[in-house]
Amino acid sequence: MSLITRIAGIATIAIGTIAMTQPAAAADVWRLSSMMTPDSFEGKAYQKFADLVSEYTDGDIEVKIYPNEQIGSMDSVIEQLSQGIIQLAPSSLSFMSRWEDSIRYASAPFLFDNYDQWSTFIDGDLFQSWLGTVEEKANITVLGNIPAMPRGTFRTLLSNTPVTSVDDIEGLKLRQFQDQLIIDAWTYLGAEVRVLPWGEVYDGINRGIVDAVTSPAELIESTRFYEVAPNIIRTDEYPQAVAWMMNAKAWDKLTPEQQAAFERAHSEASAYSRELLEEQAVSLKSDLEAKKGVSVNFDFDTAPFVEKMAVFYQERADKGELPEGLMDAVQAAKQ
Repeated sequence: MSLITRIAGIATIAIGTIAMTQPAAAADVWRLSSMMTPDSFEGKAYQKFADLVSEYTDGDIEVKIYPNEQIGSMDSVIEQLSQGIIQLAPSSLSFMSRWEDSIRYASAPFLFDNYDQWSTFIDGDLFQSWLGTVEEKANITVLGNIPAMPRGTFRTLLSNTPVTSVDDIEGLKLRQFQDQLIIDAWTYLGAEVRVLPWGEVYDGINRGIVDAVTSPAELIESTRFYEVAPNIIRTDEYPQAVAWMMNAKAWDKLTPEQQAAFERAHSEASAYSRELLEEQAVSLKSDLEAKKGVSVNFDFDTAPFVEKMAVFYQERADKGELPEGLMDAVQAAKQ
């Protein structure tokens, strides 16, 4: 064997050895910011989604989850999402209202009768046109079908003093997020609304900064708000789902196969979250009532709230302050 042949053989072996020892190509990382705890039903669904994305993309994409507002409050997170610093921020639709103000009416208190009506409205042409405006202005789109992942079976109000009627809302220091419609509505009902990040609510009630908070029923236990606000009523304030807000440019960079993997993962994670909700709903009331000092009223009469808010919306309609076509779309959804 010639020297050249031997050298070529050694080089081939060396190259092969290097190739075998080279690490596999690193996965693309998508950052998901969550305001929820990992052990909440939402947190578990996000982890399910991350696992499924890894599986369905053969490990090419990793979804890294940052729970408990680790990256910041949703106001800052939504800006990071728009800029592409993070890629996913599942949360309330209302956070997109800074680019399309009408979106706030998806969470209008006491406007829809049930979840099916609300879902029809969300899937309708009017609301979808609002989402199109957000994508044009902010580079934010939404993954999957919004109503597919409810944010709890119903909404509640937790307070450090009993609420037995709409009159008890008068002067109540109520925590809300930064949404002017929600703030205006609860102010109209008589509350003294104060804006606090979700992660500061427990301490805020404990220190007397606020007296009460509204919350999806299934988040009551994971947040432990009942420890400082043990009076709990069912309000059915508005239907709510988790909108998987997503950076549109990051989405467009995915291959069709990867987009299909994301959509499949979202669908299955949403179904998983609904299973968790159903399991929790069975024992939620009895579990809460078993806790020392906690009072639960899931049969609370909200009719006076609905009647008072009907006047609120009519006044806005008379002043031309409602989005064009809103009430027609709401009525169509109810039919």
